[in-house]
Amino acid sequence: MSQILTRLFTGSIGALLLVGSAWLGPWYFGIAVLVIALVGQVELYQLYERCGGQAWIITGLLLGAGLSLRALVPNIFLLSAVPVVGLVLWCTFTKTRQPLMRLGATLSGAVYPTALLAFLTDLRTIPGYTEQEALVLTVTVLMLVWASDIFAFFAGSFFGKHPLAPTISPGKTWEGFLGGIGGAILAVFILNATIEMPLSIVHLIILGMVCTLSGAIGDLAESRFKRVAGVKDSGVILPGHGGILDRFDGMIVAAPLAYMYIVFIASQF
Repeated sequence: MSQILTRLFTGSIGALLLVGSAWLGPWYFGIAVLVIALVGQVELYQLYERCGGQAWIITGLLLGAGLSLRALVPNIFLLSAVPVVGLVLWCTFTKTRQPLMRLGATLSGAVYPTALLAFLTDLRTIPGYTEQEALVLTVTVLMLVWASDIFAFFAGSFFGKHPLAPTISPGKTWEGFLGGIGGAILAVFILNATIEMPLSIVHLIILGMVCTLSGAIGDLAESRFKRVAGVKDSGVILPGHGGILDRFDGMIVAAPLAYMYIVFIASQF
């Protein structure tokens, strides 16, 4: 019970800070997302090290920062090519051990989690919507992923009997997954009843399903990475949760898919 209370307390404080930064404006939110993503990127590099790989951490973080701030400083996306070219030249003209592995580790860390999680910032500055609508959409995606995660956790803890992916994460169950769907749908109706939404209820329900499914995939992916690395948690920065990757694993996959659904489907129909 104490572990659950610690988890809820940490999650609540983190949620308030993140939603608060989104309310303050795109730059506040973008910086918050950047910090979260870069800490997660460092955790991923640590997982690489446990598997015998090694990344150029500073260069990877610079590249990740460039990719993360693309919505706020558009030209910085183009400048992100500079560290990539630098790494290629370094691998070519120095006697670096395992250059291919180090290059791959460095670049992949800048994409997962950093560039993918930055879709939250893209959502906060989404084209075709007003500032207020962008804020509502951002908070909606955050709430849908969190509601799905919370309901999946409790449904799995109290009713879980049938493993979802036993070879990857034995603790994940189908009951938890269905609970996550229920949590997302409940959040949709609560949000729709309390906030003026820029999307129809049908699109919101589909968005909730997208967030639940992609969030579950992101959760399983991170569990797989930790299992390969031989660790229980990706870090210790968040009491009750572990590391940043442990807390935002679902969001890393849900954010880009939710953004693409809103831009390419919900905004068109």
